[in-house]
Amino acid sequence: MTAEFPTVRQLLLQHAYLPLVSVQLSRAADVQFQHSCGNNQLTALSVLKPYGNNVTHGMAGQQFRVTGTLLITRGYASFPVRFEPPLLELLMIQNLADDKLAPLFSISSLEHLMRRYSEQPGHSKDLYAHFFRKIVTSNRVVPFDTLNHPVAQLFVVDLAADDVAAVHRMIVDFRNSAFPKYVQNLDIFVHAFVICGAHVNESDLQTYQAQLRNELALTSTIVRIALGQDESRVLMPELENATVEQEMQHLSLQTAHPGPENGLSVPKLLDLTLRTAVFEFILRSLVPHMERRLRTWDDAVLAPKKSLTGRFFSVSRKLFNSSDSAPQATTSGAYSHNAGFYHRSAPEQTLRKLADWALMLKDFKYAYSTYDLIKKDYANDKAWAYVAAAQEMCIVSLLLAQTQPLLADTPPQKPDKNTLRKIRHDIIEPYVDNLAYTYRLRLNAKTYAVRSHVVIAELLSNMSALFNIPWWWSDLVETYFMSAEHELATHLAAAGKALQATRAVLYERLAFVKKNSFFVPADRKDIIDDIYIRGIVPEKGAPAEEGYYVNEAKLHPCNDNAVKGLTRVRKSSFWCLMAMREWMLLENKAQIRLVLGSLGTMYQTTSGNDWLAREDLALAQIKSYVE
Repeated sequence: MTAEFPTVRQLLLQHAYLPLVSVQLSRAADVQFQHSCGNNQLTALSVLKPYGNNVTHGMAGQQFRVTGTLLITRGYASFPVRFEPPLLELLMIQNLADDKLAPLFSISSLEHLMRRYSEQPGHSKDLYAHFFRKIVTSNRVVPFDTLNHPVAQLFVVDLAADDVAAVHRMIVDFRNSAFPKYVQNLDIFVHAFVICGAHVNESDLQTYQAQLRNELALTSTIVRIALGQDESRVLMPELENATVEQEMQHLSLQTAHPGPENGLSVPKLLDLTLRTAVFEFILRSLVPHMERRLRTWDDAVLAPKKSLTGRFFSVSRKLFNSSDSAPQATTSGAYSHNAGFYHRSAPEQTLRKLADWALMLKDFKYAYSTYDLIKKDYANDKAWAYVAAAQEMCIVSLLLAQTQPLLADTPPQKPDKNTLRKIRHDIIEPYVDNLAYTYRLRLNAKTYAVRSHVVIAELLSNMSALFNIPWWWSDLVETYFMSAEHELATHLAAAGKALQATRAVLYERLAFVKKNSFFVPADRKDIIDDIYIRGIVPEKGAPAEEGYYVNEAKLHPCNDNAVKGLTRVRKSSFWCLMAMREWMLLENKAQIRLVLGSLGTMYQTTSGNDWLAREDLALAQIKSYVE
């Protein structure tokens, strides 16, 4: 019915906290991809995009080694990236006024997608996974969050048509682009994919690469494309890492120009070539660049700020440069209240990028300490959007660090009660209250609040399941899910949509969370497994000996007698009923049947003699509707 907790954590790392690589391609390279794939409508970016998710579309046996700031090297089986259009094209999407923060996604479009998914047999069983993926996937560029600022710029050029001078012009145009003043464009790594035919000599390739390296200081990766008719093909997803708006645009195009929806057909040889090229680009170029920049920023910006002298000058600047009037111009090291951002040369902007890149490299503890440090400067400058974003990432990085394995074969260590108490009362609760207030009232950005509540609730649920401590987080998880539901419902109700699939999806998720919130020691989970398999049923004792009187009306204890009061199965059943009621109003019988199976853990739904089968109760009405 819904995704497991570790799966959702993995989705978060696959679709939200990963490097963004902007792609610029020449016309000749586009033609090469179109000719190879036999489709004149696609672009090289649409072909490249699925291969960024090397969790599902990577090489067999791939291994990525990442060295953190403490010079500790970890190995990962995957290191996904996002391939997106150039930064200026992403900024053109934000066509709202400069003083208004654009939403992360359209809530109405999200509701439309959830209804559409629920009606498709292939998507209805993992409906919440689709919902969560759309919530966290975004390419919105904002100054207070550098996760969507490009880490690298990838030029896709054709060996035969694009000489070194043409590549040089592309680089010059990119470097001279009118980037926003908060984007640190000099830190963007530049790389090239060189497209060539399978018949090109190796010496010609080496000569071309040497020219790019010596004349332009540009590293490159060779991508060979076979131009012949390759009968064997691989189907790739067309909407990998797609945002809500991108998927809605795809649906509109499908409606206007109906055609087969079998996915993107890629020749098998090109598929293998792209998997290899993306792997080499990430392993040999992207990750080393990020590691070098992290060490540079740590030595040049973070270390002086942590020193006693740095703290003294920071306090002096706040005391002697304070003024009642907001600064009229954006200056280095100062927050502009008029523009709403720090300049690209400000240390506060660099430290935010340092923390985000550390998070992308899965150095969660280092990222948390950096977020925690810079949020104090943001609060002093009254940069409320920066404060809220830093507090959100403090919670995210802290919870990711708590659930990160110590080594490849060593599970994370369970925190003690004092640590859990500090995490809850000193960090999570006050930070969430503050960031929700800022997103909703100061910024009028409900979608940011929705994403924060859902992500934090999922990370808390994952931590509860991993360490078997649901009593620490059960009430907070329910509160945050309901806060997200309230924000979505308020917006949709104002738009005249009283019946909401998003509400039903969140109710289903709450039912799943409560079903797995049991206060039972890990060595006695066999009792819980028996309840999930057979439901809550009476346990009859051994048959009486012959000649003894047997009281047929005697009530026998149920199989949950040893864990009564230690499970939340009844509350899970309540949320199942609420979800089925929403699906009934939406006239979706298939989804009701899926949820009805989970309800059988608490209630014998096949029986017609129990009190729950009364015609005036919700379950009987739902069953009669389905039947």
